[in-house]
Amino acid sequence: MMTMFLGGVMPSVAVADTAASAPADTSMQDTFGRDTPRGTVQGLLKALAQNDSELASNYLDLKSKKNAEKVVGEIKTALDTGGRIANELQISNEPSGNLNDKLAPTLDKVGEFSLSNPASTNKKADILVERVKLSDGTQVWLVSSRTLTALQQVESSLQPTFVEKYVPEDLVNQEIKGYSIGHILAVIVVFVITYLLSVMISWVLYALFRVVYQATHRKKLDDGTVRSIPIDKRVIVPMAMIFTGIIIQELMLVVGINLVVRNVVERMAEILSWVASVWLFLRILDIIFTPLERYASENNHPERLSVLNLMRKVIKALLLILATIVILGNLGFDLTTGLTALGIGGLALALGAQKTIENLVGSVSLVADQPVSVGDYCVFGSQEGTVEDIGIRSTRLRTLDRTLVTIPNGSFSSMSIENYTKRDMFHFNQLFYISRDSDADKLREFIEEVQIYIVNHPNTNSNWNQVRISATQQDAYIIEVRTYFEVKGVMEFYEKQTSMIIRIAEIMNEVGLKNALPTSQIKVENQQDLQQLETQKLDS
Repeated sequence: MMTMFLGGVMPSVAVADTAASAPADTSMQDTFGRDTPRGTVQGLLKALAQNDSELASNYLDLKSKKNAEKVVGEIKTALDTGGRIANELQISNEPSGNLNDKLAPTLDKVGEFSLSNPASTNKKADILVERVKLSDGTQVWLVSSRTLTALQQVESSLQPTFVEKYVPEDLVNQEIKGYSIGHILAVIVVFVITYLLSVMISWVLYALFRVVYQATHRKKLDDGTVRSIPIDKRVIVPMAMIFTGIIIQELMLVVGINLVVRNVVERMAEILSWVASVWLFLRILDIIFTPLERYASENNHPERLSVLNLMRKVIKALLLILATIVILGNLGFDLTTGLTALGIGGLALALGAQKTIENLVGSVSLVADQPVSVGDYCVFGSQEGTVEDIGIRSTRLRTLDRTLVTIPNGSFSSMSIENYTKRDMFHFNQLFYISRDSDADKLREFIEEVQIYIVNHPNTNSNWNQVRISATQQDAYIIEVRTYFEVKGVMEFYEKQTSMIIRIAEIMNEVGLKNALPTSQIKVENQQDLQQLETQKLDS
């Protein structure tokens, strides 16, 4: 029957004083702090640390107080040699307990212990707390009576631990505020051994990574040197600290450190692991971002450099905030109020910095999409100029009047931007006015000669080469010449454009055509106006 219970099968008959599945009455607070599973566990550990059997018995579901001291002693021995209490953050701090653990609503799992009894078919058993109703109607959480029975059965088959064998009994029995000096000294020895072992493991893993990387990346650089590995020795210490935090928790069980000391050390080991993990991630971030920033700096990409610096700082800040929250939780602080205040403050900060965040997102969009780069000439809105700098908050452009325009990146990224520097060809489109009284054959010859000239020009392509009469006026034929130049920049285009216009003018003279000059007409209304006009001509 006991094995079935520990495996998760609940008996169908409920104990008389066990609370129903209805929500706990939270109108009254228990003086022992047993309103929640976490409060019960904290109170029990504190009582065991003080060796106060009477106080510890208040956290156990005992049917009788007559043998309370004996039961507490047996439970303490069993927990010291093979028990493990869950991290406080994993234990529910709600009066109703954890309703998502697939257990009965009145049960919560808070840890586990080893079953060393050869008759037992299971190696591990759960430490359960149960919500019960006291005689005064108050509902509290107590260590389940069934768990107590299982723990008492383990005590009879326990073997002496390493601490009991090799640490002097006087040191084991001597205590400081409930913590055994012998067990504290044993923890120090275990920590030193674990750290040295973790350093060795870290060096071995680093050496293996170095060998594998060099074997798979034999390509040499231009100067003849072999490519260096991307991860340096700075990761060894944080890796060793992570391994130490993990290994020491298991090693303390093997050695036989008692539950009171072990619970404190495990909490410190969790903190050590988180600190080391953040330290390792910060090292890796530096290893990743340093070459990227160097590349952006060497290739004259200040906008990328700014965004990379910002990304590094944001990621580091998020890691530090996460580590701080977890560490404070492991130290026993209630973070519910703090996180609520942090969320409200963060919302207020986000609303106040809305424009700043918009500009930040705009700068990331400019770097990601790259509609413009530093040195590009572009038209934006009603202005045009050369991009001089793309910063985190704004972009600066130098206009044709040599003034400096600063545009917030949030606005600049949403503008319609025409980038002249990115064009692959330059459009030549010019109009020539030929006199209306020109000979038709000469006009036809002129069009053919110009067509041959632009087609055979070394800098034009076949995308669009056309010479045509686009329109006529009273005094002129309008000849349109269109083509595309394949040149490197706008200055070279202007040079080729000037040469082509001059050459077309020369062809016009060779054929015998003349430019159409603008004509003016004077309408004479009467004889007096005609006489005034003739007088003006004579005077001139």
